Amino acid sequence: MSTYVNLIKTLTLDIAEREGPLVEIILDGCGDRTEAEYNCFAFAHTPFLDYLMKKKSNLKQEVKDLVGETSYTRLIAVGEEVGMPAGAKGSTAVGHEVLSGVPYEHPMLTINRAINKDGIMENKEIDELLNYVIEHSSALHLLGLVSNNQEHSHIKHLYAILKAAITKGVENIYIHFFSDGRGTPPHSAPRFAEDLSDRLKEMIGDKKNINVNIATVAGRDIAMNRSKHCWSKTEKSYRAIVEGEGPKSPTLIKSLRNAYDLGLNDQYIPPAVLGDYRGFENYDGVIFWNFRKDRTEFMVRMLVDPAESFTDLLRQSGDEKYTDIERFERVKFKKDLDLSTVKVCALIEYYKDIPCPVAFNAPAYEWSLGKFLSHFSFKQFRLSGVDKAKAVALLSGGKTEELFAGEERITIPLPDDMRNYIKEYDEHKGEEGYKTDPYAKYPYLELSELTKKIIEIVSEGDNKTCVMVNMANPDMVGHTGDVMAGIKAMEKLDVAVQRITLNTLRKKGIVFITADHGNIEEMITEDGEPSTFHTRAKVPFIIVGAGDLPLRDDGTLRDVAPTLLFFALGYEHELIKNAFPGEILLK
Repeated sequence: MSTYVNLIKTLTLDIAEREGPLVEIILDGCGDRTEAEYNCFAFAHTPFLDYLMKKKSNLKQEVKDLVGETSYTRLIAVGEEVGMPAGAKGSTAVGHEVLSGVPYEHPMLTINRAINKDGIMENKEIDELLNYVIEHSSALHLLGLVSNNQEHSHIKHLYAILKAAITKGVENIYIHFFSDGRGTPPHSAPRFAEDLSDRLKEMIGDKKNINVNIATVAGRDIAMNRSKHCWSKTEKSYRAIVEGEGPKSPTLIKSLRNAYDLGLNDQYIPPAVLGDYRGFENYDGVIFWNFRKDRTEFMVRMLVDPAESFTDLLRQSGDEKYTDIERFERVKFKKDLDLSTVKVCALIEYYKDIPCPVAFNAPAYEWSLGKFLSHFSFKQFRLSGVDKAKAVALLSGGKTEELFAGEERITIPLPDDMRNYIKEYDEHKGEEGYKTDPYAKYPYLELSELTKKIIEIVSEGDNKTCVMVNMANPDMVGHTGDVMAGIKAMEKLDVAVQRITLNTLRKKGIVFITADHGNIEEMITEDGEPSTFHTRAKVPFIIVGAGDLPLRDDGTLRDVAPTLLFFALGYEHELIKNAFPGEILLK
C-alpha cells in the first residue's frame, strides 16, 4: 500500500511498496447520481462498486479485507471547467480527450466565435467552397446530424452555414438529414425537421431563386457508423447521398413515419432517397458540418481518401463484404459523375492528414497522459471494445493515431452471436424477431473477453506498466433506453471490475476507476420520455490500493491525468504541472 507523505509541502508519495501495474478503468457513460429514479446504477446489485464508493454494501467480508480502505470522490465531467460550452452534455470523445490531461477546448466554442451578429458563419474555407459553387452554378450539399445535442453537432451551425450560403447567393442546396434519437429523445426528428423548415422560410423570404431540399435521410447508427466491422452500413448511406441510389421515399416525414411504424427510433432510420433527388453532380460542393471526430470519419474517408489506401482499409476492416474487394468504386451507378470536380470541406479535422480543406483546425498538444507515460518509460496498454476503440486513442491527446514507444492498443471484438444479430438487425429491424436493440439484447457486449485480457496483462505487468481500459456497457446500453438491460449491464460490470481490481491488488498494483460522462444513471427525461442520451451528472473517481487518502471534492476530469502520473512517479513533476491545467486530486 502506498503511504501518503506530507503531500502539500513536498508533493511526494512513498510508492516503494507498489510492485504491480497502475490500472485505469473508464466506466463509459456511468454517472454518479444520488437519486434512484430510473437509475440503473442504483437499481442494480453492485456490491463491489458500492463498497468502493463507501455506500452500504453486502460485499463478502473476505473481499473487503482484500481491498482494504478506498479513496472516493465525485468529479465534474461537463461545463466550462473541462473546456466545454455551458449547458452541453458530456460525451465519450470529449471525456477521453480531457482525461488525456491536455488543455482541451471544445471545438463548438471555436465554431461559435465564427458566427457573426447576423447569424452567418464566417470562415475562409467555407467561403471558398461557397464561391466555388456559385462560380459553377452547381449545388451545395450539407451533411450532418440534425440535432441540438451538442455532442456531435448543433443545429445552429447548420443554420449559420445555410444563412451564409443563401446570403452569398447559392441557389441550390441539399440537406442530408442524419437523425439522432440517441443524444436526443428517440422520436425527436420531426421536431427538428419542423424547426429547420421554419428557419428556412425566414432565411429565404421572398427570394424565388433559392431552392433548399432535404435530399436523403439516415439514422446516425448508419450514416455515422464508427464500427470498422460495419463499413457496409456507411456505404448504404453513401450511395444514397452521392449517387441517389437506394430506397425511395416522397418526403422526410413519410420516411420517419414508416420507420416508427416498424418500432424503430431515430438512430435506426433506414437510408432513403427523398423526392426526385439524383445525387451529386459535377462541380458540386460538400460540407460536413458535424464537429465531433469519431462518428463522421468513416463517411468522409469514403468520399475523399485515396482509392488504393481506402480499399486496403476496407479489406482489413473485418467487414466480410470487403474481404476480397479489388478496388472500392466511389462511383458505381452514376458513371457521368466525376468526383474529382466535387469540392469537399470538413468543419473540423476528423482524422489526421484528412485530404480536404478543414474549416476549423484543432490545436496540437505537445504533452498528454500517453506521451508522459512513454517519456517516463512505462509500458502502456489501452484496451476497449470496437465501439470505443477511437476513444482510447484520444488518451494521446487529440487525433494521434501513431503509437508512442511502449504503447499497445488492443480492441476486443463483440461476441459472434451479437455481431451476427447486428447484421441481421440492420436488414430486418422492426420485423418479428428483430424488434430489440442489439445492445439491449446483448448488454454484456465484449466484457467477458475484455476482462480476461486485462487480467492477463496485469498478471504479466510490473510497476512500470499502465493499463487503461474503456468499458462501454453503461454507455452503449444506456443509449437503448432499456432499464432492465441497463441493470444487467451494471451488474455484469460490477463483477468485471471486482475481478480486475483483486488481480491488480494481488500484484501490489493500484486501480483508478472513473467515467467520461453520465448516461445509464438517468434513463428517463423530465417529460417522461426514455432518456437515450448523455447527462450532465458528476462521475465517480476511486483509488483502490492506496488506502483512504483525502481527495478534493471540487475536482474535474482534468485532474485525473496528473493524479495518475503522480502515483506513477511518486512525486509531482514540474513538466507535468506546467503542461496540464488539472491538479492532483489529493488534498
